[in-house]
Amino acid sequence: MQIDLNLENAGADTLAGGITTFGQVFTQGEVSAKAGLVATVNGVDIPVQMDVKTTYADGSVKMAVLSMARPDLPAGAIVDVALSTVASATASTPIDLSSALNSHSFAVDLTSQGQTTHVDVLAALKQALADGTASFWQKGDLATQARVEIPLDGSQRLIFDVTAFKGGGMSVEAQFNNDGVMGTDGGRVNYKVAVSMDGQVVAEEHVNQAQYQNWHQSYSSNGTDGGQGLGDPAEGWLNIRQDIAHLQATGAVAHYDLTVGISDTMLDGFATATQSNGWGDPLATNEVSQFMPGTGARADIGITTESNTAWLMSQDPRAAAYALGQAETASAVTWHLWDTANKGWLSTEDYPSLWTDERGGTGSAGDASSGGLTQQIGNSSGWDLDSAHQPDLSYVPYLMTGQRWMLDNLNAQASWNIVAQWPSDRANANDIVVDGNQVRGAAWALRQIDEAAWAAPDGSAEKAYFTEASEANWSWLVSKIPEWTAEQGEAHGWLPGVYGVDGAMPPWQQDYFASTVIAAASRGNADALTFLEWQTNFLVGRFTHEGQGFDQHDGAAYLIAIADGSGKPYQTWAEIGAQTDAHGWSNNQGWDNSQGDYAQLALATLAGIAHLTGSAEAAAAYEALVADNAPFSTAADFARDPTFALAAPGTINISPTLPVTPPVVIPPITIPPVVIPPVVTTPEITLPGTPSSSTDGSGTPVVTPPTDTTPAKPLDPAGSVSLSIWLGADSWRGDPKAIVTVDGVTAFHGNVSASHESGGMEIHLGDVSARDTHVVEVEYLNDVWGGDHNHDRNLYVEDVRLNGVSTGDSAPMEKSGTVTFDVSYQDDPQHAVAPAMVVTDHIFIS
Repeated sequence: MQIDLNLENAGADTLAGGITTFGQVFTQGEVSAKAGLVATVNGVDIPVQMDVKTTYADGSVKMAVLSMARPDLPAGAIVDVALSTVASATASTPIDLSSALNSHSFAVDLTSQGQTTHVDVLAALKQALADGTASFWQKGDLATQARVEIPLDGSQRLIFDVTAFKGGGMSVEAQFNNDGVMGTDGGRVNYKVAVSMDGQVVAEEHVNQAQYQNWHQSYSSNGTDGGQGLGDPAEGWLNIRQDIAHLQATGAVAHYDLTVGISDTMLDGFATATQSNGWGDPLATNEVSQFMPGTGARADIGITTESNTAWLMSQDPRAAAYALGQAETASAVTWHLWDTANKGWLSTEDYPSLWTDERGGTGSAGDASSGGLTQQIGNSSGWDLDSAHQPDLSYVPYLMTGQRWMLDNLNAQASWNIVAQWPSDRANANDIVVDGNQVRGAAWALRQIDEAAWAAPDGSAEKAYFTEASEANWSWLVSKIPEWTAEQGEAHGWLPGVYGVDGAMPPWQQDYFASTVIAAASRGNADALTFLEWQTNFLVGRFTHEGQGFDQHDGAAYLIAIADGSGKPYQTWAEIGAQTDAHGWSNNQGWDNSQGDYAQLALATLAGIAHLTGSAEAAAAYEALVADNAPFSTAADFARDPTFALAAPGTINISPTLPVTPPVVIPPITIPPVVIPPVVTTPEITLPGTPSSSTDGSGTPVVTPPTDTTPAKPLDPAGSVSLSIWLGADSWRGDPKAIVTVDGVTAFHGNVSASHESGGMEIHLGDVSARDTHVVEVEYLNDVWGGDHNHDRNLYVEDVRLNGVSTGDSAPMEKSGTVTFDVSYQDDPQHAVAPAMVVTDHIFIS
């Protein structure tokens, strides 16, 4: 066995040597129960501390937290590391944590309503070590970590994971939790916190924290011991480039195409975001959508999030920092339900009839028959939860880092996914999350349970609970195969579920569920593989039955007809094809009803089936779909958004362990699916010279930026001029998100926070040739409408300017879609071109 990785200093100054820790997954049999590891660095073998978390049935190591000594790394330096096994682990004496902490101090002071609570963390830990209540995560001669929990009043508690490193360094992973559930007291807390380490105040925060929210912060005594992201970009900054091809071989993550180069524009956007004001603050959203029911271009929705995918595929520090920031946000999501009385995450084993929806009623503390929570979740925190649109924020970061607090977040989300299901549908304590659910909701709920079951340490209560829930769901699915085969006829292989259009089925939701099935089967779940083999009849067959009346292109359509008005499934491909056409949903020989990521999803499914089952039919369908130029299925499209960029059948992956040449910036793809397929319409545009109106016809004031009377700047010697755009916002439940491209190249991708009423914000798009006409396209991604104009999110193109002078172009964007301007520089660049706009219906929130 050899696993190759790199230790990179991505910062601007030297990163001094220290102890490095990270997560590592192995294939079955690679590391036996008695084996040890060594790391070859600069031709020298050094010992590796291995803290095993999970094992295979044969006793070999599945996942472990590794620790090793790291040399000094000058700015930009990369050191190759090769991991290999030795027959037996080297005997060593673990660090005595209690003694090692004698040279350090760490304390927290929380002040609320004039009362201060002082917590001497290290004294509390030493007491817990003495009385046996501390729990160890690492225990060796390079690093030893243990946890102490401090209960507070109401629903609050503090958790500290304290690590002593060889050489005398100490780190503390601190969690400030307000997650207590099913107690008599609990609710929002408002407090000031001061953290001191080794006699110095290292942090002061003022936090207003809803119940069921947590936040986390890392503290280091020396800045040289730790894992991914240690340090700072302005100084020494550790990036660990892991062997992703090997990680894929374990089945722990999807089989991504590692030859796809991630757009440097995307990576630079990640870097810009992580340096923005508010990023990383306690409870920060870090660009995760708080209103989870919202559809549109959600970069946090997919097999995993876009940033986790980009991190896996590129191993770039910019993607890593952004993904780790969103892992921090996972703490703030209000799905953290810690049952203090039972010392674990809220469980149907203790409350078999409980439902977190407010319709479950109000429960009673200590009453196992409670139908609801004693304090409801609500949305006062700003978070609206929805299992059908939930992001997977914690699993990949946990795999890469081995950080215990990230596993806490993964477990909390999995627990919520069970108790958030209506008890009747889940069969109370049977924990079925795939019955009576939206198909996408079933996909993501089971994904979270499976990931928690896979990741939870052997022998833990979480391992037992989530494994039982996972097995119950897969067993139930396999048990339904005979019944569903009879009901669905020759087109059998699709999961029944709830959808808002009678008789319709979105094939892309079946692809979502297939991604969860493929993931489980890749990790060795025999029931999942059985179910996937049954699904193959539909998932592949939708592309191979044109001769029987079902258009090949409709396999990637937005909707197909699957049942009659009574809900009885159509039994033949011919019926499905005819009814799909009759409803106007068919692509026929084109792609009009596939203008989204539907083909990408289908390709991912076909690749997964071919990879796991060896299906030649799936591989052929994959090749035919690519050859037929399905929308947004080129390598360039996947480079711009890699979320579903799985390797083609038969592809051999090579890990991106070294920095790669930045790829060409790729134009953006169309927005993901919305409720109704997009239509084309032309908006009303006020042309220059037309008398202006005080409103837009709906009572909403129309505000334009101040008239720019500045003389045009002289052309620079190269014949180029500056190009900028002014964008304004009506922000409701978040800011509008936009992508601006110039001649097909992304120049801006982000949120617009400046209000329309104030005239908006100027975004510099770069310099362009003064001699050519340029196409500026603005794509509005995340429209939301609450029923009236006081509850509406809109984007406004206030102005486009060449060389500092207005072109006169503007457009209101009250629905998601695109608007395009042709701009060219003249001595007097004022001109009017009515933009062409493609829009989709409002997303309505009730």
